[in-house]
Amino acid sequence: MGAASERRALLLESDDDYDPYLTVDVNEYLIEEYPTLTAKQRQSVWSLCQNDEDFDYEAINEQIDNWVYEYAETDPTVVLPEASDEDDEDDDDEDEFESLVYVDVEEYLQDSYDGIDEEELPYIVELITFKFDYSSVYEQIDQIVTNYNDGQYDDELEELAEEASEETSDDTSDETSKETSDETSTQQPAE
Repeated sequence: MGAASERRALLLESDDDYDPYLTVDVNEYLIEEYPTLTAKQRQSVWSLCQNDEDFDYEAINEQIDNWVYEYAETDPTVVLPEASDEDDEDDDDEDEFESLVYVDVEEYLQDSYDGIDEEELPYIVELITFKFDYSSVYEQIDQIVTNYNDGQYDDELEELAEEASEETSDDTSDETSKETSDETSTQQPAE
C-alpha cells in the first residue's frame, strides 16, 4: 500500500458515514427467489459464488462506470481517462455463516479512473451505491442455483468437503502429535 493509500485509509477510517461497499445478501435473495432451498443448499450456492474465480463482476463494473460518467456530467472538475481500443474489446458459530458477496467500489474506481479527485470519491461511491442495479448479480446467482440443481457442481462440492475433512484431520493429528511429544518430554527416566 502506497503512502497516499495509507493516508486516505487513515482519513476515511474515522468517517462513520464512509461505506464504499456494495453488498448482496445472497442468502436473502435465495430465500426470496428459491424458497424451497434448504439452509445447507443456500450455503452451498453462496459458497460457490464466493469461490468462483470467474464470477462475472463486469456487469457491476459497467454500472459503476455509468454512474461515474453520469456524475462527471454534473461536475466539470472530474477528469476521466480516454477510452482505449483495448477497453472496447474487453467490454465462528456453526449456525452463523457469511452469505454476502462484496465489491469494493472505491478500489475499483481508483484502479479504473486515475483522474478522480480524492475529495469527490466518497460522493461518487455513495451515488453508485444508491443508484446501483443488482439485477445482473441476481441473474448470476439464478444461473448458479440452476447449475447447482442440475448437479453441475457436485464434483466441486465433493472436493471442498474432502479438503475440509483433510484440514480437520490434519489439525487433529497435529494436536495428537504435540500431546504425545509433551508427555514424552515430561516423563522422568526411572532410576
